[in-house]
Amino acid sequence: MELFARLENIEFHIKQLKSKCTILEKANEQLKIENKNLNHELETKTQILLNTEETNKISKLAESAGSSTDSSEFKSQIDQIIKEIDQCLTLIKQ
Repeated sequence: MELFARLENIEFHIKQLKSKCTILEKANEQLKIENKNLNHELETKTQILLNTEETNKISKLAESAGSSTDSSEFKSQIDQIIKEIDQCLTLIKQ
């Protein structure tokens, strides 16, 4: 009789462990799905960040190229004015 009671007790504990194992397996699957989704989101945001940084670099290059174009245009205008002054001085000397 005592042996039978012990077996029932062991069976009860085995059923509890099996139930807990099932619950933990389901939670583990949910966490795996959540982890996969978060990794995907991280990859997406990392790509967006890289694209934004690249766009920022291009904008800075374009800005610096624009300012160098303005400065070369400014130099060209100064050269033109100097040529006109030289022509005026040549005409005055005649």
